[in-house]
Amino acid sequence: MLKITAEKCGNRSVLLLVFSLFWLWSPSVVSGETAGGDSPQAVFDLAQAAGAKKDFSTLARLVAKAERPMYAFVTDMAVGMFVEFYEGEKAAELKKKYQEIQKKHGVKEEVGGEELKITNETPQDVIDAHIRKRAKAMYAEVDVVEYVPELMHIVTNMPEMSEQTFFPQEKLTDLKIDGDRATGMAGKKKISFIRDNDRWYLSADVMN
Repeated sequence: MLKITAEKCGNRSVLLLVFSLFWLWSPSVVSGETAGGDSPQAVFDLAQAAGAKKDFSTLARLVAKAERPMYAFVTDMAVGMFVEFYEGEKAAELKKKYQEIQKKHGVKEEVGGEELKITNETPQDVIDAHIRKRAKAMYAEVDVVEYVPELMHIVTNMPEMSEQTFFPQEKLTDLKIDGDRATGMAGKKKISFIRDNDRWYLSADVMN
């Protein structure tokens, strides 16, 4: 389980916090193994449809393969926080389910390597690189297309989340393509894309 330090809070507050973290750090994906899209807009449309259906298998497949460990990391962080601080009647059951999923997929709870001591002077790119390195060590051998949907099932089954779509439903605007990278806006959410072998996918950039 990811180690998180915070004060206990109410169930609804926890759910809102998890949802906020999930959107701050992650993209979303669509069902069956897809081959990306022929344009950023095409990928966005697929992800939007999948998000509305809570189809996290598809969403995970729309993330570039090299980005999937990071996608798993941020999803795990959000769901891990949810089960850690949830105070409802099913708290123990949810935590047990979360741990079972991690064990089933062989997620490494502890990884070696130097710990990063963050200060106000630590450059953001150094922090990002450290997080990505940790994510790769923890999830490189995990089938993210199976893992992420199982984790999100813990959250999406909660009554408080029944109306959430898990991907922006606004139009994609301000699309800018720069070589193999592209960015656009969906409402206030920045969406990033990456091109691999002439196909476009969602990126998992931590600053989106």
